[in-house]
Amino acid sequence: MYRFEAMDAFVRVVRNGSFASAAVELSVSPGVITKRVMQLEHMLGAKLLNRTTRRMSVTEIGQRYYKFCDRVLREMRQEEAEIIRLQRQPYGQLKVIAPMSFGIMQMGRIVASFMEKYPQVQVSLTIGDGLKGALDPLEYGTDVAIRFALPRDSSLYVRVLGRMRWVVCAAPSYLRSHGAPRTPSELAHHPCLVTHTHFGDGVWHFRGPDGTTSIKVTGPVSPSNAITMRYMVLEGAGVAMLPTFCVGEDLKNGSLVRILGDWSIEDLQIRALYPHATDQPAKVKLFVDYLADTLKHPDWDEHTPKRALVS
Repeated sequence: MYRFEAMDAFVRVVRNGSFASAAVELSVSPGVITKRVMQLEHMLGAKLLNRTTRRMSVTEIGQRYYKFCDRVLREMRQEEAEIIRLQRQPYGQLKVIAPMSFGIMQMGRIVASFMEKYPQVQVSLTIGDGLKGALDPLEYGTDVAIRFALPRDSSLYVRVLGRMRWVVCAAPSYLRSHGAPRTPSELAHHPCLVTHTHFGDGVWHFRGPDGTTSIKVTGPVSPSNAITMRYMVLEGAGVAMLPTFCVGEDLKNGSLVRILGDWSIEDLQIRALYPHATDQPAKVKLFVDYLADTLKHPDWDEHTPKRALVS
């Protein structure tokens, strides 16, 4: 640090043409300024200033070094001011990564709404389930990772944003042809769509009036993500267990019907992962706060019927 202090003292001496004026600007004694300049000369092994009791002049090397010091100090102050700005104001690029289905179905509009509120933030949104290091913001180079699973790295800070709720549903056309299962055990008589990711083992867990029960389901196809499964169940391919963020609107407009409404399914937590709990730039803190506020009572869960009967 002393080198920058010495460089600053030297620049001010040259700029003001006086040790005394430089001392006034820095609120120190002229002796301190003299000592700092002498330390700089000793470190460089070169004379920067010629000084007598009456006058002072800058050497040829001093002129060259003055330009260098002035440029370095200005750039340093500009960078420090920019860092302070980034810490205090929502500004600059924000890198976010989100899971495939949730990212496609919901994150686009959430990010768009956030950017409308904070136009100085440019969000780079990456969506995907199989990305290398996707669970680790540090490894993938992101500011915030949206995930449902807990990270392996305990040094990451995790904030719970909301809950992902599940429903068992089918298309009205399917239920008219095959009937609606009244209990989880009746799922054994229906083709069930099972994703490769969550519930990939084909075991569905329920909590009902008589306690918990687990049912092994089977079906003709295993979609790799919830979006593909949604399209298939809309076409009447069978029964599916899907998150409400994916089918909330379908349940509201009747394109899909919720079944087994008397049995509940354990929620998953929606989490934000980021490297530090403190000293976060304003853009990161505000974005995570915005996510938490949005996902606390998401609109895709509004008016989701507990159950519906098919005529």
